[in-house]
Amino acid sequence: MSDAPKAKVVVPLAYDQRADAAAGAVLRGLLEVIEGNREGAMSGVDPEYLHQLRIAVRRSRTVQRQFKHVFPPFDLTGFRSEFKWLQRATGESRDLDVYLLGFDELRGLVPEDMQDDLGPLRQVLGHWRLTAQAEMARTLSSRRTDELLGDWEMLLESLVERPVEDRRDATLPIGELAGRRIRRVYKQMRKMGRKLDPDSPAGGFHELRKKGKELRYLLELFGAAFPAEVVKPMVRVLKSLQDCLGRHQDREVQIATLRSLGEEVADEPGGAAGLMAMGMLVERLQGEEVAARAEFAERFAAFASKSQRLLVRDTFS
Repeated sequence: MSDAPKAKVVVPLAYDQRADAAAGAVLRGLLEVIEGNREGAMSGVDPEYLHQLRIAVRRSRTVQRQFKHVFPPFDLTGFRSEFKWLQRATGESRDLDVYLLGFDELRGLVPEDMQDDLGPLRQVLGHWRLTAQAEMARTLSSRRTDELLGDWEMLLESLVERPVEDRRDATLPIGELAGRRIRRVYKQMRKMGRKLDPDSPAGGFHELRKKGKELRYLLELFGAAFPAEVVKPMVRVLKSLQDCLGRHQDREVQIATLRSLGEEVADEPGGAAGLMAMGMLVERLQGEEVAARAEFAERFAAFASKSQRLLVRDTFS
């Protein structure tokens, strides 16, 4: 097992580099992150291993989706399905890690005299986490995962030698292709965000957050082909928006989870007091969700401003 979780992928790119070569290099870097964190994630000694593994899987899925025409279509269909499976199979364990890592923060949201009453909730979350960790470890050590990652590596190593007849974007300059995809995703986000207001369904905010992740991954992974003085400020503006959307989504999910655990918490010693404290916690989380919605308009306005639109147009054309 590596001494520290592997995380960052930095691949030098030239604007006129072949798109399949550039995408392959980035994806090989992401595969190294997945493999480098796999053993640590299975062990459960540090939640950061699983966190970094899942980020690399999500980033790989973004490249597969956004640059799909640099790959053989038949092969890509299977890999996209399997990477989606891998992400879902590791999701519950990561969600529970997040709850337990942030449990003291959640306790701080209720009055001090009720904080200890959340002990039964922590017990239930701990039990669920042990079960999810064991299932996730079986997934990561499975033959299915071995074959997925091994076959993916073979495809990436041979990608530029594959026939290009069914890969229409394979020989395009990566700067041209990445720029096109960045502009398109940015435009989609502006369109989605303009439809949202404080009373919009939570699903709209969640979809915008997912689209924002795609844009951020494109900028972080392929931004080296563009001027850093443009890419870095754009990432900062996007991150500000993403932080707001992430807080909203976290609270939405936390509220749903707390409500689903009521019966189990009630069966624990001190469960009655635990339920009362959970009710107070849900109220506080709902307040923070409302606050995130109120912040959204200002964050989105900066992201979708005229100056930002012109910058995206001029940089990524």
